[in-house]
Amino acid sequence: MDRRTLRMVAVSALAAVTLGAGAGLAQASEARQTSSSASTAQATLTASEARTLLAVPEFRAELTPAAQAGLEAVAEGTATEEQQQASRASVARGLWNLIKRAGPGTVKAAKKAAGKYTTFRSWVNDLKWYNPIKILWNASGAELQYQMWKFIHDQI
Repeated sequence: MDRRTLRMVAVSALAAVTLGAGAGLAQASEARQTSSSASTAQATLTASEARTLLAVPEFRAELTPAAQAGLEAVAEGTATEEQQQASRASVARGLWNLIKRAGPGTVKAAKKAAGKYTTFRSWVNDLKWYNPIKILWNASGAELQYQMWKFIHDQI
């Protein structure tokens, strides 16, 4: 890795940590404001999670313009249910694309670890702190992490 790449990764990690620190408070305040639609079976992507995910440049590069617009709508709180569903799917696809971009060894290790959620979570947590896969994983909430694992598990 060259100096510029390391600098970008450090800035991305700092942004994810900074935005993620306030995410718990933002999620708590958003939890009180949710309507009965939050009781649906599918997990919803919160505005704070969307803002945190958009702050990771490697992840933004994996998004199509339509997916990025949908995620920005979620971050602003103006997303429709269709945009909400599309955003959840685009986050899972984005993680899978980051794994594929990392190389065949990473894809093989991810598929091997994706057999069980706890194994996959441990595999991601064992990655280096500056790895975009780990940054994206840590920027996501628990429900979104489970959906990302489920997407990768279905790819096997």
